[in-house]
Amino acid sequence: MMKIPYTGSGHLSSAMAMDKGISKQMFWQNQVPTPKGVILTKGEEMKPLEAYGLALPVVVKPCCGGSSVGVSIPKTEEEYQEALKVAFSYEDVLVVEEYIKGREFSIGVVEGKAYPIIELAPIQGFYDYHNKYAAGSTVETCPAALSEELTKKMQSYAEQAYRALRLEKYARIDFMMDEQNQMYCLEANTLPGMTPTSLLPQEAAALGMSFADLCEKLIQVSL
Repeated sequence: MMKIPYTGSGHLSSAMAMDKGISKQMFWQNQVPTPKGVILTKGEEMKPLEAYGLALPVVVKPCCGGSSVGVSIPKTEEEYQEALKVAFSYEDVLVVEEYIKGREFSIGVVEGKAYPIIELAPIQGFYDYHNKYAAGSTVETCPAALSEELTKKMQSYAEQAYRALRLEKYARIDFMMDEQNQMYCLEANTLPGMTPTSLLPQEAAALGMSFADLCEKLIQVSL
């Protein structure tokens, strides 16, 4: 609206990706595998998890938050009620979804094409705010140790998620893969971290692209 050039997706697709509830609905409609879940609004009647087809443990997260702020993985009913209280302290709409036990991955998508996959393995706990930003808290492996078949399948899902949210230019798509190698798309980040050690630059490096070259590419595709 202010005619200021910027990189990345437009305002509509950025808003859809920021809202985890809308993202989940778009994934469902476009056959992108994603954990089953429910959208809860503050003030509405809170039904038992069983009424939503869910069971503990679950993942509770604010609908439009970032960096895993306000996210909890309650394992008991008492922890679940506390998780709702914490998440509702950040915003009025939440996503509660099934907990997927397994490995976590992230995939950059630039101009609709998936980059090499990076695996994220926290030393302790899950990939929360601390493990995302505290040095040495997470082992990041790129390219991820996956078979060629699984790699192509996850990259295809990432490109499918990118299209489902009408994303443009570049984004990062996050996944879980369970012990049976079933893949679940969690969400998309339309403005992924862009320090030299961030995830997308690591993926570009696996393609032989320097950080400076990646920055130049993202500017060029956004013009």
